[in-house]
Amino acid sequence: MFGVAVFLLCSLGTLHPPITGDVWSADLGAWRLATTGTPWIDEVSPDQLPPWPGVDGVESSGLWTATNPDNGHRVVARSPGPVLAGVPAYAIAALLSGDGTGSFSDVPGSLTAALLVAAAATLLLLATAKLVGHRAALACTAALAVGTPLWSIAGNDLWPHSVGVLGIAGMAWAASRERWWLVGVLGGVALVGRLHLAVAVAAVGVGVALARRRPGIALRVAGGSLPFLAASSAWGQWLYGSWSPTTGYSSSTLGAWPASRSWPERAGDLAGVLVSPGVGILVWTPCLLLLVPFLRGAWRAAPDWVRALSAGGIVYLLIQVYLNPFQGGTGFWGYRLPLETLCACFPLLALAAARMGRRARTAAAVLVGLQVGLLSIGVLFGAASTDGDGDGSAWRYSLALDALRENAPAFLLILGVGAGAAYLAARWHRPASTRSSRRAA
Repeated sequence: MFGVAVFLLCSLGTLHPPITGDVWSADLGAWRLATTGTPWIDEVSPDQLPPWPGVDGVESSGLWTATNPDNGHRVVARSPGPVLAGVPAYAIAALLSGDGTGSFSDVPGSLTAALLVAAAATLLLLATAKLVGHRAALACTAALAVGTPLWSIAGNDLWPHSVGVLGIAGMAWAASRERWWLVGVLGGVALVGRLHLAVAVAAVGVGVALARRRPGIALRVAGGSLPFLAASSAWGQWLYGSWSPTTGYSSSTLGAWPASRSWPERAGDLAGVLVSPGVGILVWTPCLLLLVPFLRGAWRAAPDWVRALSAGGIVYLLIQVYLNPFQGGTGFWGYRLPLETLCACFPLLALAAARMGRRARTAAAVLVGLQVGLLSIGVLFGAASTDGDGDGSAWRYSLALDALRENAPAFLLILGVGAGAAYLAARWHRPASTRSSRRAA
């Protein structure tokens, strides 16, 4: 039932179409593969595309596309994960339409994203229940699923993060059951969404193997994940005429960006990811700050796979910041680049949350309620950032303050309802030991 509830909440993303070419491009690639069996989009007419400002055809700069040098066909330029993940839903939609193709819509892609995030949340619930018990795991996972942009971004539209977080969650679930080959397979799912998540896969395989002095663990993880890397290379050859697994993106840009940044600028990029008013993870998810005092004890108590997965997720984020200068981005509500890191660290964070006292838990619950209220504004009303200008704009705007200025009474009411409901839930679900001690007194 938990997974169904998360799916239903995430499926609210179908109420509003995406406003970013990243999502439209992945949806378009999935639709084309599902309805024609080919990735080429040359013959897609403007009449088949939904109305979207600035896009009047597949050659529009608002879409991420490339040209295959071997055959001259135009193709969507995205990583294979989100495109392939959307194919089944678009195939079903085409079958139901009756004509085998139909007009292109974002709805199948949004429902796919909702399903992926619901599955990821369920897997994380199962993994953390072995660490902190079912009740605490349920509370923590619910906070992750709807109190972070997993709801407003990864579960709302078909991003690479939708696939990446599913793979990370699957790794956590498989590692908690010591099924190391399956860790590799599900890690392979993660890397076809975000290729540099390979570092998280390697961290788990190598880290646990070293901790237990069992090199066979690393070999099994590698054996499960390497076929996905090979498949990414084959995808690059088919669509872009290159065996490089990075060809869904501009390799020249990926190489130029790191070379153009000084180390102080990179430190500023990392600070932007963490604390910028526009998309900072600690701004949108302030409950994380309450966990900091408990992380040391959680780290000491954590199993080796929890430590390895957390370390891999952090290194992944550092690589992401190194490759991609911080700009904030547009077309989404919240932050998106740290989502995989947040999921990779989630088992460790759950262990930290389990060590909190009653007052800290109540404060955390209120903050989560505020987060849910803020995120619901983006999900229910289709709000998204539009102020990014490619020059660090996330340091100069705050989506929350923009929403407050737009309609202060409604904004405060929504956040107040979220915080109040979370407070009452925290008081109602206080530990049984606390209730017993009060009755005895």
